[in-house]
Amino acid sequence: MTNWLRALAPLALTTIALVVFFTADRTVGMLLVVAALASAFLVGKSVLGRPSRRPERDVDPAEVRAYREAHPGSTISDAVRAGGVPTAGSTSCDRQ
Repeated sequence: MTNWLRALAPLALTTIALVVFFTADRTVGMLLVVAALASAFLVGKSVLGRPSRRPERDVDPAEVRAYREAHPGSTISDAVRAGGVPTAGSTSCDRQ
């Protein structure tokens, strides 16, 4: 499925749902709104990824941004795993 079609599907369903809601049956219109919301959330790609645990090092937002610009399609979790440098003078006892 192409990117423009992924964006168009929830918009088309929402438009159809509003037309049906105001002209025909309100129940069917509400069900179509639910379908539009589901398609918007289920079809889209996750931006955050699946964070497995808290990183053991401090993460610089500029490094995360640079990583994501250099690797299009990567998630924030990928960038956090790849980036980050230990803070000078911090020990494992300082972090919780």
